[in-house]
Amino acid sequence: MDYNMILYILLMILSVEATTNIVSKSELFKPIRKYLFNLSKYRAIKFLHDLIDCPYCTSVWVSLFHVCTLVLVSIFGGIDIFILFMCVLSLHRLSNILHHLIDRINRNYGE
Repeated sequence: MDYNMILYILLMILSVEATTNIVSKSELFKPIRKYLFNLSKYRAIKFLHDLIDCPYCTSVWVSLFHVCTLVLVSIFGGIDIFILFMCVLSLHRLSNILHHLIDRINRNYGE
């Protein structure tokens, strides 16, 4: 069994989830989502707004982006930079999960 491949897959899963969350729920992308919502009378813009407003839908396209990027950097070089990018996103997401758990524990114990 190739443990590097398992590590890459786990990094990919975490980074796709983190990117999806950033695009569909974060304050960073909120102005874009709001702008698209204001233009939602146009069918194409409404589709785009609905797409990024739904994390389940967004994750499909984020996954496609990650896989295509992985293929391109594998062919043309730069795989180390992409792995670093996935590590950053994965650590970001794992730290958010840990933060959420600590907040829930503190709330349950009245701190």
